[in-house]
Amino acid sequence: MNKKFQFAFVCGVALAAVTLSQQSVKADTTIDNADQTTEQVAKSQAVSQSQKTDQTQNQEQVSDDTQVQTDQNDQQVTQTEQTTNDDVQAQNVATQQTAQDTSAQATTQADSTASNITPLKGIVDTTGFTQLYTQDGTAISNRVLGGNTAWLTDQKLVYNGQTFYRVATNEYANADNVVLTYGHQKSGVVRVKSWGAASYSRNEAGFYKNGQANYAANSVWKYNRTDSANGRTYYQIGNDIWLNSDDSAEGAAYQNPNGWLQIQNSQIKPSGGSVGYDLYNGVEGVKVWLVRRYFGYSNAHTIYDGSVASSVRSLQSRKGLPVTGVVNLATWKAMGYSEADWYGIDSYVAPLQTNITSTRSQHIEAMINQANKYLGKTWISGAGSMPAYGVDCSGLVTQALYASGIDSAPISNIQHAQPGHEWNSRDYWADSRIPHINFNDRQRGDLIFFTDPSTGIIWHVGILLNRDTMIESWPYAVQVHSIYGNRGNIAGVKRVFA
Repeated sequence: MNKKFQFAFVCGVALAAVTLSQQSVKADTTIDNADQTTEQVAKSQAVSQSQKTDQTQNQEQVSDDTQVQTDQNDQQVTQTEQTTNDDVQAQNVATQQTAQDTSAQATTQADSTASNITPLKGIVDTTGFTQLYTQDGTAISNRVLGGNTAWLTDQKLVYNGQTFYRVATNEYANADNVVLTYGHQKSGVVRVKSWGAASYSRNEAGFYKNGQANYAANSVWKYNRTDSANGRTYYQIGNDIWLNSDDSAEGAAYQNPNGWLQIQNSQIKPSGGSVGYDLYNGVEGVKVWLVRRYFGYSNAHTIYDGSVASSVRSLQSRKGLPVTGVVNLATWKAMGYSEADWYGIDSYVAPLQTNITSTRSQHIEAMINQANKYLGKTWISGAGSMPAYGVDCSGLVTQALYASGIDSAPISNIQHAQPGHEWNSRDYWADSRIPHINFNDRQRGDLIFFTDPSTGIIWHVGILLNRDTMIESWPYAVQVHSIYGNRGNIAGVKRVFA
């Protein structure tokens, strides 16, 4: 190798070494690496100035310099990786710390929220469609409560100055959209006990005396909600006004004394015989009236007698039915009457027009209101069915009593049509559950009885509309009539409602 080439080669290697050293200096981040790089640059400059060093020495020098540079680069990479790992680790620690701080903050916030939760037992009524929220006040996009609906709640939550009531797990209704009430919907009547009743109100802490005047002994109050606390039942009788079971007792607003006919607060059922009974000699009532009319007989006295039985046998023979002279459902239908009427006439009981909250006066008015539905209808002996047909005097009383909540069994509409029970007016007169009263004390709703002038036996009953007028069924229509007008002798007055 000539000297020019040798010099150029050495200078080129030296320049490469300097370049690598400069790159190493740029990459280095420590004081030790900077010192090593400076030393390396000095060695490279010394090599470039030497003219007497042979090629082998120069190659060894380059090799040494390259090894030094490689070692330094490895050290630099290792240090850089270490620095990077340290940075990542520090960043992870910082992130974890931030997460812990956030978690701690969230825990503190949750604890703060939890500290604003108050247990309660109540009901919220929605005023319209009501948005639901989570415990942190976030609106639930797909959950609303229907308008005008009631929901049990067991918690009150105050969050960011707003009040919420829990209606399900982590579902809360805003207090602005609901009305908080307590207890359960239930209607009824309470009667104040003999010492009077204190007045209570209700808040989240429970019931407390509200300072209002006590309620009078034996007064009767309707309630629309009930609640329980401390072993007592509370009855809401007004806007946040409650009576408790220490001072009042549930019951009907009005009930007859023991020994009188008792008032029923549920619909009375047919009694006194089978619904759909057959017709035979001695039976009376609406179905007999229709059979007699079918054959063209007078209904001056509606009774199934021998003439009717004979006509029935002829009909049965013509229709290919068993010839019995007794009207059963098949014979009834052969006359063109319906199966529905066969059972419906027997089963009719006037719909109950009173309830547990009804007063004495309301029971009396229910009785008279039902009787008025028969005005103008035909008098039919032994009949006590629906207003579409007629009734007799005691049948009118029976249906009027049904409407007012009085079941006078064994006297009934079915029993009345059976043989031997045409004169239910006599059964009412004899019934000790309807007490006699002085004639001069008579009033609206009392029953007035009359006797046959020739025998002195009870034969008629009417319902007093006032002291001198009654509603009655007398041949041949239901009508309003004076108690003094040609009905026989007044036997006396009895009172159904005490």
